[in-house]
Amino acid sequence: MENWVDRYVAAVVGRLPEKERAEVERELKSNIYDMLSENPTEEEIKQVLKEMGSPADLAVEYRQHPRYLISPMVYDSYVRMLKVLVPIITIIAVFIGIVSAGVEVFQTNGIQINEIFQLIISQGISSGVSAAMQTLIWVTVGYAIAERTGMIGDQKKEKWKLEDLPKPQEGERISLSEPIGEMIAAFFFCGWLALIALDFAPFVIFSTDSSIDGIALFSNSFAMKVVPIMVVIIILTVISSVQKITQRYWNGRVCTWVIIDHLISAILWIFLFLQRDIFSSDLIHLLQEQTWSTGDVLHYISTGNTLTIQMAICGIIVIVTMIEIGSAVFKTAKNNSIQPSIA
Repeated sequence: MENWVDRYVAAVVGRLPEKERAEVERELKSNIYDMLSENPTEEEIKQVLKEMGSPADLAVEYRQHPRYLISPMVYDSYVRMLKVLVPIITIIAVFIGIVSAGVEVFQTNGIQINEIFQLIISQGISSGVSAAMQTLIWVTVGYAIAERTGMIGDQKKEKWKLEDLPKPQEGERISLSEPIGEMIAAFFFCGWLALIALDFAPFVIFSTDSSIDGIALFSNSFAMKVVPIMVVIIILTVISSVQKITQRYWNGRVCTWVIIDHLISAILWIFLFLQRDIFSSDLIHLLQEQTWSTGDVLHYISTGNTLTIQMAICGIIVIVTMIEIGSAVFKTAKNNSIQPSIA
């Protein structure tokens, strides 16, 4: 016998803010079991739940802070639509912006490398932000108009059935701070490296006469590889993080995107760290003018003998990637092994 009560309660509290869910869940379950006999049959449970009405309607009654532009009756559908459309349209718009900027670059003569990447990145970001805002605005307007003209909303009362209740998800829940933190870290770290590669944030060191010199950290050829790779890594992180935010539980879909993210990102990082022309000639010449101990990393950079260091970093990347993938697989398998409770 399926646990209809748990499914019904999950459908109600899932429409409420997180801080309200625990209290409403306890109260709702208590009310339902008070209406049932001591040993209720499945038919009796179904009848009581049908009498209580649609979970969406009941959630409206429990909601402490109603939303008025988009009513609670269609709010969940509205949010689901945004979660699907905004990431997809944003990514498409970023790609279109990058392509259009690339076409513009080819039509411009005498443009510098840093100006090329600056134009491509700014055009991609601008297109993505604009597309996200336009999607948010027009989906909101569309839902508001559709609800007020009767195209959506009241019809849900007639179509609701017990069989439509989602099965309650169990297992380890993904905290919102995890994917949000990952996106912030990716934008900050990868963006910082991209700015250094474009020479917007020069590598600053102290010279022998105590003056400060701005020296480019990366060579031009390496900078051309860093920027597009950072863009790809950021996009992958955003996609996997969006999956975590929308799903909120470790499942096959989330696990797949996490694995794709970590695998491709690891390959790209290893590709970068195995390059021979990482540092700029100005930086190497400046380091060669100084005296370094044989155990100092700067000594190996000045001599160009960095293969051992590069291989060590690549090894660390492989180990960290395997740990992250293993953790994702373990969490997903653990959640899948949890069986729904039986009434």
